[in-house]
Amino acid sequence: MTTEIDAIERIILKKDPTMSVVVIREHLLRYILALESITDKDVLDIACGSGYGMYLMSYFAKSVSGYDYSQEAIDEAKKFRYKCNACLEIRNLEEDNSLSNHKHLKFDVVTCFETIEHVNNPMTLLKNIKECLNPNAVVYISTPNDLKHTDKNKWHKVHFDFYSLYNTIQEVFGNVDIKLFGQDQFGMTEEVTKPYVVAKINL
Repeated sequence: MTTEIDAIERIILKKDPTMSVVVIREHLLRYILALESITDKDVLDIACGSGYGMYLMSYFAKSVSGYDYSQEAIDEAKKFRYKCNACLEIRNLEEDNSLSNHKHLKFDVVTCFETIEHVNNPMTLLKNIKECLNPNAVVYISTPNDLKHTDKNKWHKVHFDFYSLYNTIQEVFGNVDIKLFGQDQFGMTEEVTKPYVVAKINL
């Protein structure tokens, strides 16, 4: 049975009239952007949900790891037959300090899509991401672009916009290459008023 949080916050690729194709397209575009960085790399997908993004990336990556707080999500993710070495774990991002797992201490690429707004302390999450990165790693982050302060989603604990996300990332990662994109269902541009903001961080 699809719950309210599933319909809004978790994408499952199955026939479900409540699952918006627009939302699916928005989520897939972020993973497609990440594909440019993952060939033969060890990749971590934070809040991997039902695993469709990991599955897509597994065609190119050396390995894929995925964490989610939900047993239901991890069980769904385990149904995919990944094309490379895969590791799936239940993780509470509010409690776990290290993002390493039994297969990987460090990662070459980290994706963290529509997640940073769900934790009480985004700075801690970003610091934990920074600690688990190999040299020359790439990090992808997305969040709703709440420029007008109209995000009333009850699951969102922190709200970002185009500018505050950049400043938060820079505070943690320092003087690195940070590229920000505005995003909607049609793609990514430099337009700051799009409904989502996507960051690509090059170490």
